Amino acid sequence: MGRTEVARHPIRIREGRSDEFERLREIAFAAKAHWGYALARVQEWAERGDFEPESLSKRLVYVAEIEGEPVGWASLIPRGMVGWLEDLWVDPQWIGRGVGRLLFEHVAKEAGQLGFRRLEWEAEPNARGFYERMGGVYVRDSQVTEWGRVLEVLGLTLARSDTEA
Repeated sequence: MGRTEVARHPIRIREGRSDEFERLREIAFAAKAHWGYALARVQEWAERGDFEPESLSKRLVYVAEIEGEPVGWASLIPRGMVGWLEDLWVDPQWIGRGVGRLLFEHVAKEAGQLGFRRLEWEAEPNARGFYERMGGVYVRDSQVTEWGRVLEVLGLTLARSDTEA
């Protein structure tokens, strides 16, 4: 589908459902593989990753869908006054078409409404430019990840709701 077709097929963001966690894992796998990582390594990561229903059910999961089909998803974990963006995955055929932006903006808005003052996340190096366009700024380095590297943690101060003094 071209960019003009996206306009004819609106992207809807909704809460994730437990019956679609396998599809969400598939999207994460495809998105990670898109960045050129070895497929065997990505498969191992996806199989042992935190994509099981019991793990995902402990997060706030948001799904981007087009015509009822999930094309991306994100998850949010409360950490005190910080909302932690644990996941943001977009099916590679939809990368660059606004799905990631809509998911990110939705998560940031939800985090603000939940009372979080900041949103933070580990930035995949290939997605750093995207996160900077979303307003993310460097906060600190992460711990060594399961991929054996240190990632940058980026953050965004959230707008306070009108009901706060």
